Amino acid sequence: MNTAVRTVAAGGFAALLIATAGAGSAGAAPAAASPARSGAGAGSGDTATSVFQARDARSSDVITCKITTHTPHYSHHAHADNKHRVNVTADIKCSKKVSKLSIQVGLYKNGRIYKKSAVKSSAGKNRVSQNAARRCVKKQTYTGLANGLVTFPPNYTPRTKKVSHRSSDEVIRACKKK
Repeated sequence: MNTAVRTVAAGGFAALLIATAGAGSAGAAPAAASPARSGAGAGSGDTATSVFQARDARSSDVITCKITTHTPHYSHHAHADNKHRVNVTADIKCSKKVSKLSIQVGLYKNGRIYKKSAVKSSAGKNRVSQNAARRCVKKQTYTGLANGLVTFPPNYTPRTKKVSHRSSDEVIRACKKK
C-alpha cells in the first residue's frame, strides 16, 4: 500500500492501477490527477518513449520494451459518423513475447482528467495498445498519459516493471475535418 501512496503523489492518474495490478487486480479505478510534467511519466509526443529492459539470469538474454503515448489529435475516423472526438493512443511494444502486458490511457483537457480508458491486457504477446477518446472542445490543450505493467517471463529480472509515459501537449484549435 505504501507503493500506491508514493506513486499517486509522484505520477498521476493510473498509479493505483499499476500498484494494484501487481497484486492481481488490474481493473482498479485510477485516481484523477493531472499528468506528471517531469520524472518517469514525462515525454514528448510520438518521438519520445520510455525504454526499459529485463535480463534472463541464466542466458543473459534481454527483452527490451518501450511505452509510447502518441500526441492527442482530432479523430477523423469519428468525423465520418458525425462525432467530433479528440483521441489519444498509447502502446507498449517489446522485442519478444512477455508473460503479460497491461495498459491504461488517460486523456487530459487543460491538465484535468477528461477520459480514462479501461485497462487492456494481453498475455503471451509482445505488444498491447489502448486509446481514450471523448468529445472535442476547440481551443483546449489536450495531453495523454499512459500507465502500464509488464510481467516478464520467469527468470527475467526485473520480473515486473511499472511504466508510464506522457505525451506532448496539443492545442486543438478546431474540431472539424480539415
